[in-house]
Amino acid sequence: MFSTIEPLTDNTPLRTRIHRYIFLIGLAGICVGMPLSNGINSLAQALLAINWVAEGNYIIKFKSFIRNKPAIVLCSFYIMHLLGLLYSTNFSYGAEDINKKLPLLLFPLVLATTAPLLQKEKRIVLLIFMLAVTTATFIGGYLLITHQLIDIHDISPFIAPVRLGMMMALSIFMLGHYIATEKFSTGSAIACIWIAWLLFFLLVMQSLTAIIMVVVICLVLLLYAAVKAIQRKKTWIGLSVIGLFVITLSGSAGYVFYFYHHYFPKEDVVDVSQLDKKTINGNPYSGGYWYGATENGHYLMEYVCWKELKKEWNKRSKIPFDSADLKNNPLKFTLIRYMTSLGLRKDSAGVWSLSGKDISAIELGIPNYHFNSLSSMYYRLFQVFWEIKDYERGGDLNGHSVTMRLEYWRIALILIGRHPVIGTGTGDVRKGFDDYYNATNSPLKPEWRLRAHDQYLEITVGFGLVGLAWFLLSIFYPGIKTKKIFTYFYFIFWMIFMLSLFTEDTLETEAGATFYAFFNSFFLFL
Repeated sequence: MFSTIEPLTDNTPLRTRIHRYIFLIGLAGICVGMPLSNGINSLAQALLAINWVAEGNYIIKFKSFIRNKPAIVLCSFYIMHLLGLLYSTNFSYGAEDINKKLPLLLFPLVLATTAPLLQKEKRIVLLIFMLAVTTATFIGGYLLITHQLIDIHDISPFIAPVRLGMMMALSIFMLGHYIATEKFSTGSAIACIWIAWLLFFLLVMQSLTAIIMVVVICLVLLLYAAVKAIQRKKTWIGLSVIGLFVITLSGSAGYVFYFYHHYFPKEDVVDVSQLDKKTINGNPYSGGYWYGATENGHYLMEYVCWKELKKEWNKRSKIPFDSADLKNNPLKFTLIRYMTSLGLRKDSAGVWSLSGKDISAIELGIPNYHFNSLSSMYYRLFQVFWEIKDYERGGDLNGHSVTMRLEYWRIALILIGRHPVIGTGTGDVRKGFDDYYNATNSPLKPEWRLRAHDQYLEITVGFGLVGLAWFLLSIFYPGIKTKKIFTYFYFIFWMIFMLSLFTEDTLETEAGATFYAFFNSFFLFL
C-alpha cells in the first residue's frame, strides 16, 4: 500500500538476493531469540540493521518511508523518548532506556522499507517463532519435572514468564487459525496437540495474565462470529454463538465466585473468654490482638505457642524455624498459615499432627493444605484473593505481585499529578519513584521498589498527558490507517499487546519491546 520496494523476482540481481537471504536469517534469529536468548535477539537485530545499511538504495527507501505515515508515527514514538532526554536530570538512565527501546525505531524503519515477504516466507518465519516458544516451554517443563525449580516463576528461564505467556498466547491463536482455515490433515491434528500443550503449560506456569488474554480474545472472536452470522441471515447460528458467549462468561464468573467462597469462608465465631490459656504441656499461648488474618476461616494467631512451635519444628525439619522456606518467605509464617488451614493448634501437638507430606509442603513455601503444588493454577487464583484480603487488612506488601501493583499504580498517579503535562522526562521516571519511596519511608523492601507495572501509567509518568496521547495514537493509527486491524493476525497480536499494558510495563524490557516492535511492523508492513 505504501511501499515502493518491489518484491523479488527471477530476474532479481544476485547481490539483492544475498541481502534478502540475510534479511530472512535476521528475522528468523529474532524469532528464536525473543523467547530463548537476549543475546541472539540483539545479534539478529544488529544483522538486520547492518544488512539494511549495506543494501543501499537510500533514495528509494527514503521515498518509501516518507510515504508510509504509519511507519513515521511508529518511529515518532521512539523520537519522543529522545526528546524526553532534554528535560531529564538523569541522562545515564535515560540513555539506557532509549537503548533498550531501540527496536521501536529499528523495526518500523527497516521492515517498512524492505520488499514484502512471500506468503511462504511469512509462514516459515512464524513457524520458527512458534517452535522457539515451544522449545522454551519444553525446557521449563524439564526443569519442573526434574525438581530444579524453587519458585514456579523460574519455569521460564530466559525471559519473564509474562512475556513468554504473551508469546504462547500469540502462538495458540496462530495455530488455531491454521486449524480453522486449512483442510483437516495430519498437520491439523499436530496443531491441535500443540495448542493443548501450550494451554496446559500456561496453567502450569500460572500465567494469569496470559490466560485472561486467551479467554478475552476467545470471547471477542465469539462475538465477532455471532455478528457475522446474523449479518449473513444465519440468525439461529448467531444467537447460538451469543448464547455460548453468555454461558462462558457467566460460567467463568460463577466459578470465581464459588472459588472465593469455598477457600475464603466466613471467619470462626470465637468467644475469647472460653479459649484455653495453656497448651497440654502447660506452656502459655501468646496473648494480645489476633483477630484479622485468617486461613480457611480460622484465625492465624489463635492458639499459638512460639516456644513449642520452634522446638518441635526443628525436630521435624532440617530447615530451621527462624530461617526462610524455599520460596524465601519466613518459614514460621508459612508454618502458622499451613497449620491454621488445617484447623490445628500451633503448639507441639499440632506440629506432630503434621504428616511428612505436610512438612515437605511447608518447606516448599506452600501456605495452605488445599494446594499440594506451587504449579497449580488454583493456587495462583488463591494467592490473588489472599493478597487482596491481606492488603485490605494493612498486611505486608512485599513479594505480593497483585497488591504491589496496586501500590505502584497509586504512586504513579501521584507522580502524574506532579508533572501532568509533559511528565518527568525519559531519564527521571525511575528517580521519581525512588524519591517517593524514600520520602515516605515506603514499607516496600529495596528489591520490590519498582515502577508502575502499567505501561499507560508508565508513559504518563515519563511524558505526561501529551505523551500518553501520542502513545495511544502510535498504537491505534497504524492498524486503522492500513486496515490491518481488521485482519486476523494483526488483530490478535494487537489485542494481546493492548491487554498486557494494563498490568505490565511491556515496553520497559528488551523482550517486551522487541515482541511489540517486531510483530507490529511484521504484520503491518510485510
